Amino acid sequence: MEIINPGNEDYHMHSINFSDGLNTIDEIVNYAGKIGLSKIGITDHNQAYLDKRGFVRRTYRNIINRWENVYNNVKVQFGIEADILNSKGDICMDIQGVTADLIILSTHPSRPYKDNPNKITLAYLNAIERFHDKITFLGHPCSVYYEDYIDIEAVTELCNKYDIPMEVNGANISTNRTNLNNLNKMLKIVDRIYVNSDSHTLYELKTARAEAFQYLTENGFIKTHSFKS
Repeated sequence: MEIINPGNEDYHMHSINFSDGLNTIDEIVNYAGKIGLSKIGITDHNQAYLDKRGFVRRTYRNIINRWENVYNNVKVQFGIEADILNSKGDICMDIQGVTADLIILSTHPSRPYKDNPNKITLAYLNAIERFHDKITFLGHPCSVYYEDYIDIEAVTELCNKYDIPMEVNGANISTNRTNLNNLNKMLKIVDRIYVNSDSHTLYELKTARAEAFQYLTENGFIKTHSFKS
């Protein structure tokens, strides 16, 4: 199993500018430098997610083309956390009609996924088959949201086929929103993983990845790691 970002790189976090984080992009970037991160992906939720959950537009997405990091040397990439919409594998991967090169594919309960929960495995498989060339990695595939319905081994095997990494999600581990049985099944057969914070606060940005690495170490999936909070 290869960890793509074993060092000080975090590719899953949320801002208040575009979705449900508590901090602005500038605050996130400034703090990322203070805690030693070298590269980050700010991956706010897609438009279907925002619309279904009633988020008010705060910032026009195209403004990121005029943004530059004036705080430090942290490399910043703007991505999107896409959502699977139904069992046919339709997905939403834009914010205000603007897409990105960094695409996390996730699911969230009820909104915006509206299909029968017992079809969630089919939804993943169809989405991966259709959009594997656009997906950077699968976000929190072992969350508790669909823990009773997902065939995590089937999803992992298809990701391996298309060389799509899967995520070990620090925030979900720290808040008990990970089905650990599914996570262990995934980790035994997955080829490549990202270890990310999925931070919505600066505290999570600092601590969540460390908790994920601690889990991987304590359960024998890795011997050691270079990341320090």
